[in-house]
Amino acid sequence: MKRSALYLALLMSCFHATAFAADVTHADNHVQSQQNYTEVQKVDSTLTIENATAKATIPGASVSAGYMKIINNGDTAITLVSASTAIAKHTEFHRMFMRDNTMAMRKVDKLEIPANGNLILASKGYHLMFMGVKQDLKPNQVITVTMKQDNGKQFDVRLLVIPIKKY
Repeated sequence: MKRSALYLALLMSCFHATAFAADVTHADNHVQSQQNYTEVQKVDSTLTIENATAKATIPGASVSAGYMKIINNGDTAITLVSASTAIAKHTEFHRMFMRDNTMAMRKVDKLEIPANGNLILASKGYHLMFMGVKQDLKPNQVITVTMKQDNGKQFDVRLLVIPIKKY
């Protein structure tokens, strides 16, 4: 089992390095390819999703990633404990970080959106990881991801599939 997890981590790091290498983050931590995408999804009176996107897959790839800005206008923090989508076998929350001058990625169990604050899911930070993608994700396709909160509430987010930037 540990060997499988290590192999998956190695595979994911290789995919991430090649597929996401051309992303350029801006001061607001949005990926350059997202800058012209401005859809706002109002979930309820306190929760809003902006610029929800997913990366197109390269032929034969079984992983992709999802990004968005989650805004909490409420007086209480919101904790997301899971995500799921019909396009992948598993969806997880992940975080990119530097370890020994190398980018590394790790699964996280939950994401917290602070009261009257926001959380940005971007390629070089927290993001959704779609694993076991069942079919190629093509640019301009829209996928739906269901997010679940620690209080049991669920909501759907629509993500626009964007092309992978080439060098």
